[in-house]
Amino acid sequence: MSVITFSREPCSSGTQIAESVATKLGYKLVGKKTIEEVLLQYGLVGFDAAYDSMPNFWTRFDEETNQVVMMFNRVVLAMAKLGNVVIMGRGAFKVLAPYRDVLHVRIKSPFQNRLATFMERYSNFDEDRAKSALAEADKLRTSFLEIHYGVKWDSMSLFDLVIDTGKIPPRSAVSLVVKATKSIRDTISRDKVSTDSIEVDHILLEATQKVLDRQ
Repeated sequence: MSVITFSREPCSSGTQIAESVATKLGYKLVGKKTIEEVLLQYGLVGFDAAYDSMPNFWTRFDEETNQVVMMFNRVVLAMAKLGNVVIMGRGAFKVLAPYRDVLHVRIKSPFQNRLATFMERYSNFDEDRAKSALAEADKLRTSFLEIHYGVKWDSMSLFDLVIDTGKIPPRSAVSLVVKATKSIRDTISRDKVSTDSIEVDHILLEATQKVLDRQ
């Protein structure tokens, strides 16, 4: 079994690549909605607020937000334990950093390229508004990771594979990720810490499995 995490700059084609990789490998694709489905079973309704609002210093001391982030981490671990998943989620690469059979992928692209994609996608935005919206989206991801995980958004050392779609087209990126995944299966020795060693509450594991089965 294998696990792939995707960290994506907005409008970098990261979602498209992750979806294609999951299809090619026959893996389940785990995104925000999938994780939220599991969390809702535990009565956690503040996921959107914690995930999509701009965190600040005081967020660290907010009990409700911290509980949501803690449960998010537990769901990510449960997904990894089940295996054969592609996880798109902020911080998933950090949560699964200790496990040697997880491939961490970062998809990035120059701002101007992403701006062009944004304006094509949202044709009602003029260039100035599009620049502001994209910069705000970048800032949100940066703040979320720094506040809740203590990592810099642009720290490439946390990833096994970094792909710039400004140079490498999405189709080629998909092939690179698939090949890297297969290489990990062949090269990771059994004495390394793997996702098999993850301990997850059986109730959470069952709830997670049910959500994945519905996909």
